[in-house]
Amino acid sequence: MGNKYKKIFITGASTGIGRQLAFDYGKTGAELWLLARSESRLTTLARDIQKAGGQAHILICDATDEPAFLKAMGLAQEESGGFDLVIANAGWGGRMQYPGEKNIDVLNQVIDLNFRAATQTLEFFAKFMVTARHGHLVGVSSIAGFRGAPSAAAYSATKAALISYLESLRFSLRPFGVFVTDIRPGFVKTPMTDRNVVPMPFLMEVDKASYKIRRAISRKRKRFTFPWQMAVLLHIIKAAPDFLYDWVASLTFGKQAVSGRTGKAESNTPS
Repeated sequence: MGNKYKKIFITGASTGIGRQLAFDYGKTGAELWLLARSESRLTTLARDIQKAGGQAHILICDATDEPAFLKAMGLAQEESGGFDLVIANAGWGGRMQYPGEKNIDVLNQVIDLNFRAATQTLEFFAKFMVTARHGHLVGVSSIAGFRGAPSAAAYSATKAALISYLESLRFSLRPFGVFVTDIRPGFVKTPMTDRNVVPMPFLMEVDKASYKIRRAISRKRKRFTFPWQMAVLLHIIKAAPDFLYDWVASLTFGKQAVSGRTGKAESNTPS
């Protein structure tokens, strides 16, 4: 699969889907600006990309620190001269449990990263793309945005909000020749999902997920839910009456709907 995007900006690039996308785009010779909090991970990734034939610039920044985040994006825009592709990928699941002393803190962190930082990323670069009448904006939402997932109130809410935002943004930018794509992954094997002990049907390896995402972007898909089995299942779940959904969710998640998702080395700080 070829790549027509030569200058690319990605948030949440140090791990998981973001890291794999960055590396795979880098192998095609693209020039990337990669933003995340972990300097060591980004430095290693940039080195790997350069060895593979790409170019990578790293931006060490917490996307929830608004002044620093806006400054970092401004620097990237200035250095690049304008992006062909921007991917708002940074996100965090959080862990909420009942009763829970940290739920409000977790809620605020999830909202700040999954929704506020994501929409700020897209709005920041949208103004330049509209002026240039060129570019492609991508938001990584989730299957969790289709219905409220047990034990993931904050995560589901922010992803649902992002799905609605991306749909509205698509209509606003279409007259200017700027494309918007909503990527809705199912379960992908990453450090974040490694912490889960809940059922994860159709779990996909991250390199395969990256291929599917890049293909959907290259085809300028408006929205892309994967794997296909999960897409079919979700359409059924979305149409299901509440009593049926509640029954199935209770059987699947059990007490974790109250106690919160637990897993290996999980903490209440974004990774």
